[in-house]
Amino acid sequence: MTNAIASRGSSSTAAYIDQVDYENQLNLTRTVTFSKQPAIDELATTWEECRAPNWDGYDAYPVKEETLNYAYAFIQALPLGFPLPSVSAEPDGYLAFDWFRSPYWTISVSVSPEAVIYYAALLGDSDPRGSELFLGEISKRLLTLIKEVALATH
Repeated sequence: MTNAIASRGSSSTAAYIDQVDYENQLNLTRTVTFSKQPAIDELATTWEECRAPNWDGYDAYPVKEETLNYAYAFIQALPLGFPLPSVSAEPDGYLAFDWFRSPYWTISVSVSPEAVIYYAALLGDSDPRGSELFLGEISKRLLTLIKEVALATH
């Protein structure tokens, strides 16, 4: 899987900062506490099972490699130590990430091959939903919604 997101700058200083950041993230993700590997493994398995047309026996679209790359970048963009989602594929060829606490506290995030993130949540009595372009960072609004489900102690 490749990183589908470009560098944050074009100067030699920006390249150096990107490299140091990458190395630091890599070192931290090798620890059990901060590892994103379980979600990455589940993503790879899901893609392998769903990259062919009709993977579900009901005419599902194949999951494109672009979708896989954006989904991988999404996992990498989750803050260190953040609860990891379960991964699945959708019949439209998108990849989905789900966090679940109960039937009334859940959020699903879908990743498209065009780098658009779609999300829908149930947070008790509210049901926020929306979409946004994924440019390598997860918006504060979406991280807050995920935290409501994954980290809340209600």
